[in-house]
Amino acid sequence: MRNVLVAGAVLSLCMGGLCPVVADEKTDDLQQRLDRLQTLVETQQQTINELESKLDVMSSDDWDAARIEEIKKVVREVMADADFRESLYPDVMQVGYDHGFYIKSSDEAFLLNISGVLQVRWTGTNRQTDNPRLTGRQKQDDINGFEIEKLFLTFAGHIHTDKLTYLITVMGDTDINHSWTTYYALVNYEIMEEFQVAAGLMDMPQGRQFMSWDSKLQFVDRSMVEEAFFLGQSIGVMAHGTLAKRLTYMAGVFNGVNNPSDSPSMDELDTNFSYAARLVGHILGEGIDPVKDGESDLAYSKDPLLDAAVSMYYNDDNGDTNGPRLLYSIPDQIRRGRGIGGNADTDATGTDYLGFGADVAFRYRGFSATAEWYIRTVDGDDELSDWELFTGSSGSSHVQGAYVQAGYFIVPKKVEVAARMGGIWDNADDNTWEYTFGVNYYPFSSHNFKIQADFTRISESPITSDWINVTQNDEINMIRVQLQAAFE
Repeated sequence: MRNVLVAGAVLSLCMGGLCPVVADEKTDDLQQRLDRLQTLVETQQQTINELESKLDVMSSDDWDAARIEEIKKVVREVMADADFRESLYPDVMQVGYDHGFYIKSSDEAFLLNISGVLQVRWTGTNRQTDNPRLTGRQKQDDINGFEIEKLFLTFAGHIHTDKLTYLITVMGDTDINHSWTTYYALVNYEIMEEFQVAAGLMDMPQGRQFMSWDSKLQFVDRSMVEEAFFLGQSIGVMAHGTLAKRLTYMAGVFNGVNNPSDSPSMDELDTNFSYAARLVGHILGEGIDPVKDGESDLAYSKDPLLDAAVSMYYNDDNGDTNGPRLLYSIPDQIRRGRGIGGNADTDATGTDYLGFGADVAFRYRGFSATAEWYIRTVDGDDELSDWELFTGSSGSSHVQGAYVQAGYFIVPKKVEVAARMGGIWDNADDNTWEYTFGVNYYPFSSHNFKIQADFTRISESPITSDWINVTQNDEINMIRVQLQAAFE
């Protein structure tokens, strides 16, 4: 190649009229010109070689990239075959943490998620007056002590498909002498987002605060008003779903109200079912889930969220072992004759009771607000029932209650202040009011570890509740401090 180029260059020089000059000039002058021409040719050849090398590299990279993409496509197709994956690692399980510790089969057909909640509470209660329900109007001692208020262990997951899920929660706290008992036990099948079916022991559809999960409450515990009207858990079947992402419904048939232990093998269970339903409209945003989102705006919602809901329930109680305690006001003639008075409650056997409720919830940039209203109407069905014997009435009577609460993160996702006011009325002349102020500290911006403290003033409590630490007819000032540790 080199010799050809040199010869070509010489020929060109000759054709340009240089040959006669060469013949006359000295040989060394010609040699210098040829050397310069040879140097130029070598430089050009080097440039050509470099360009060819770069072209080869570029072609090789493109070819390798195309081959890699083709190989990836084949691998994806092969790995999509569940049987082939199982043949590669048939005994391998997936484990990790995602809102609880989980174990998952290699084909993801089965999932077990384990989570837990522990709440350690200190309560200090100062009773302001003598209790009119105690003989001789005696004053009970003040309270000052610690307890394990909530201890939950939950097993959840899916079977064969993520549309067939299960939930089992057991509870063992101080209020039940640390004996483990079943709190939830249910299975749910999602036919479609608009229609799902759940069966087992579950929360009855009711007010927002009761359906909020215990680890995500805005105060140390629920309102006195909610405790007086709550429906609790019962065994039954419930249909639920979300329509067009704007309307969520729940409707179920149950053994009774707050009746988790009755069954057909027990003589006390009557033949009448209870019925409960709830309808929630998601006015702004995609909705506020009381179980997942809780009551506070810890997520610091960037867009406003607003839900509005209504609920109802009915039960004809002819002998359920368990059930709600129906609130009433002790008649005047009994108060005068025995020197006692105030609120009382009785078993619901032999009554028909119908209840309605409404609630709204709002969240935006660390601010949250919730309000609920309840009404319950009771009719006596049996002149020998406790209700008719104690109230002296066989007609219809009702009682109402409501609360409103709000909170705001003064330090985003860390420190929240909150206030609540509630009351129960239409219980003859015994109206009751509740005022609560609280502060919450989230060191890790999570419900998994938080410290809560609140102060509550109640004028003549209508109920006795181990959950919220009140005794019927007590007028109290109460301080509670609670430490919560959870993995969920």
